[in-house]
Amino acid sequence: MPRVRRRGYGLGNELLPWARAFLASQVLDATLLPPAFGMNRRGYWRDFFTAPDDWIQHRALELLLPVVEFGEAEYLACGAGDVVQALRRFARERELYRRHGYVLVTEGLWGGFRHVEAARAFVRSTLHRSRYAPANLLKVYERLDRRRIVVAMHVRMGDFAPAMTAERYREVTNASLPIEWFCHVAEQLRAAYADDWQLLLITDGRPDQLEPLTSAFSCVSTADMNNNDCSDVLALADADLLVCSSSTYSSLAAFLSESPYLWFGPTLHAHPEGCYSTHGFTAERGYADGPTAAAVEQYVQLGSGAWDGRGVVVEMDGVIPPATLAAACRRRDARQAWSDLVRSGVAPAPAPR
Repeated sequence: MPRVRRRGYGLGNELLPWARAFLASQVLDATLLPPAFGMNRRGYWRDFFTAPDDWIQHRALELLLPVVEFGEAEYLACGAGDVVQALRRFARERELYRRHGYVLVTEGLWGGFRHVEAARAFVRSTLHRSRYAPANLLKVYERLDRRRIVVAMHVRMGDFAPAMTAERYREVTNASLPIEWFCHVAEQLRAAYADDWQLLLITDGRPDQLEPLTSAFSCVSTADMNNNDCSDVLALADADLLVCSSSTYSSLAAFLSESPYLWFGPTLHAHPEGCYSTHGFTAERGYADGPTAAAVEQYVQLGSGAWDGRGVVVEMDGVIPPATLAAACRRRDARQAWSDLVRSGVAPAPAPR
């Protein structure tokens, strides 16, 4: 059971512990419960077909059954890394395979999306099966010209703090990125692609906040759609290039995507090894989590020349590496019907031997 605190959190924050709970249910052959979305102020119980009073059942289970907590401390003690292996070790040590009639509870964003990689298909299918996503995604499909490169831009503003100076982003969370950055990125894209691209804008910003962007660039929008949290994150994930905000919602979209994505450099932490990370370094704790330290070590071993990741750091000037622009082109080309044997019925003959 993924535990919901207070009035709940945004979609990405709720889905990560839900994914962890799903993997635990598979390891333990146990019944999976969705989060108690009846507590969530965003009303996600409507999206996921749960009851508005589901929180009563969750609280009753914790009162009536023995509770087994699987938190960050237990995860780290069981080796961290892939949560499936950590859960198997945890289950053996606690003799959970022999027990019946208990509830395993997990919560929090620790571990990041990397540790629930095995639940990626579960997360995507859960979003697709939500109540409003299919109809909204069909509308998005009809609005886009699939022959052109699709760039999806997530501009998070509504419930975030206003944009600030670049130097402050490493000190705060849940802050809107400067609209100027999105404009600079769009200018780079227009210079690179000319008319061979389109901008899908996913945002909760007001028209006046978005005016510098929307007045300069033609946008396909989902702002007129209702109950679009699930469909918007899937639309972001399906784009040829994703421009992220600094939010768990954008992280979820990037996690579900196979395309390159851009991240605002001033929100990241610089390391003397010549790389950036989402987590920093402190004298007290070292790197904020084990995976960050492991990733930095791997970066050093491979060298920057061998590093060809999807996530690309873009500074305030909006300059996008040529390799990333080319990767978005390849992504578009790969999904064209004319280049696909099953869709078009045609493929080149093998070269004579």
